[in-house]
Amino acid sequence: MSMNSRIFFRFLVWWIFFSFFSGLISSAVVRLDSIEIYNTHDWITKPTVYFVCKGENMTVLPDVTKANTVYTFKGEESWQVLDMGIYLLGPLTELKSKKCKRCGFYEEDTFKSDDVFDEWEFCASDFKANGKYILFKEKELNVTFTCEECASLPAVIPFCIPALLLSSLVRRLSLNFDKVRELA
Repeated sequence: MSMNSRIFFRFLVWWIFFSFFSGLISSAVVRLDSIEIYNTHDWITKPTVYFVCKGENMTVLPDVTKANTVYTFKGEESWQVLDMGIYLLGPLTELKSKKCKRCGFYEEDTFKSDDVFDEWEFCASDFKANGKYILFKEKELNVTFTCEECASLPAVIPFCIPALLLSSLVRRLSLNFDKVRELA
């Protein structure tokens, strides 16, 4: 196989991969619409409530300090990321494809491990067609999330399937290039 054929072949493989499987790396932004906590686990101080997904940075919600109060957010809150004096409208988290992630709401505790309001597998499929997801745990919290792109995320395709398709395509293209060179 000549150098030009190899370059063309590699270009073709990458083009096919990114054209047909670009949905595998799609992500959807999740924002917090509202939260109400029904009790605090700390008797002495105001609670420090935060949200975190496994392997990600935590998002502290400093406005959430009282039980039985509904806190509504617009995406411009004080707990948004501050970078060089500019507020970035960062998401609470991002969901990639239909893959779920372990997330939760917690309350910092100074003397023992943090208290758990709720932990769950957070999935794009949890969201309704209107882009809303309501998480309710009795005696703990009531939360509404927004994710407009979640309903349109592609399903997760096991990595072996695209790899098998590509290897099959590569073999066929290699054979076709060899036949063309024999005929020339």
